[in-house]
Amino acid sequence: MNKYDIVICGGGMSGLSLAYYLSLEQVMRNKKILIIEPENKTKNDRTWGFWQKEKSAFESIVKASWEKVFLKTTTGERISLDLENYRYKLIKGIDFYSFVQSHLQNFANIEFAMESVVNIADQGETVTVTTDESKYVADWVFDSTFELNLKDKKNQNMLQHFKGAVIQTKDAEFDPKSPDLMNFNISQKEGEARFIYVLPFSETKALVEFTIFGEELLTQEEYDKELHDYLKTQLNSSYQVLEEEFGVIPMSDVPTEEFPSPRVVRIGIAGGSTNPATGYTFANTQKRLQELVKSLIVKKSPVLKQGWWQQRHTFYASVLLNVLLKKRYPAAEVFEELYIKNRPSQVFKFLGGETNFLEELKIMWSTRKRHFGMAALEVVKSKLSK
Repeated sequence: MNKYDIVICGGGMSGLSLAYYLSLEQVMRNKKILIIEPENKTKNDRTWGFWQKEKSAFESIVKASWEKVFLKTTTGERISLDLENYRYKLIKGIDFYSFVQSHLQNFANIEFAMESVVNIADQGETVTVTTDESKYVADWVFDSTFELNLKDKKNQNMLQHFKGAVIQTKDAEFDPKSPDLMNFNISQKEGEARFIYVLPFSETKALVEFTIFGEELLTQEEYDKELHDYLKTQLNSSYQVLEEEFGVIPMSDVPTEEFPSPRVVRIGIAGGSTNPATGYTFANTQKRLQELVKSLIVKKSPVLKQGWWQQRHTFYASVLLNVLLKKRYPAAEVFEELYIKNRPSQVFKFLGGETNFLEELKIMWSTRKRHFGMAALEVVKSKLSK
């Protein structure tokens, strides 16, 4: 049986990011590390958009960044959102995979196994990982493969699902400095927030996505129709599709066990790094992984549990989910008012879990108090009954 210091289950964004941060630490370079991933990451299967103040470890592969974004309301008003000290950034999946995999090839202590994880068993002193081909023993296991239970009706579960395309137009159609973060001026459906997301790379090239916050997925034909109907009404020239992507991200307040057993740590979506109310995952994952690596080096253990006060942002997200799921008022208006009534930088800070309580109170005061108050009471009641 093969013995490792660390086994990383899953070689997607979370697993590769963790391996990258571990490789930067001198004290980890004599540790045997294994990454188990069944897929060969050679395709652009997704794109990550995120806001950030400081430069990240992956700044060299940022495809584009913007100082200002726009929000278009259901009535058609286009509002400029000044990000102040934040930047909205975009990284393509294939660029990320290539960059990290190339970097990790420089470290003989880091290995890859193209296998599927079948079982993870924590024996207390070590952990055994069983795959479809072999067994491995490790001191620590970091797992991004665990799937959350999104069918439990005791929790509030929604999905962010989208179909996007990178398109090339014949004539100039876009302003590279004017991305639409959320364009709600499309046909809406009760109980959902539907919007178009446009990130322009040049005057003739952009990523355009049709996105839904809702409970039910569409057929691929329905996604395509919505996306291309929008393009036909907005563009004056012909276009060709260069790339396509489709994704589903959980928006759920299902309790996540970041530390399900003494020597197993769940990371990424499995570990609770997805913001339940927005679906944003990339920046939260990077922040949390760096904290776990620091704890592993300083305390010899990555177990770094949060106190109840630190978890208050999860409660805020649960309240927002409740407002959306219970259809307390039109979903598009929830997000419109959040950005219009507050400084965008404060909204980003709030959604990133970086605000203090006074800043949080100011944002709460800007919402429709009766609707959000009812949602908060229902969430508290639900939590207490579990």
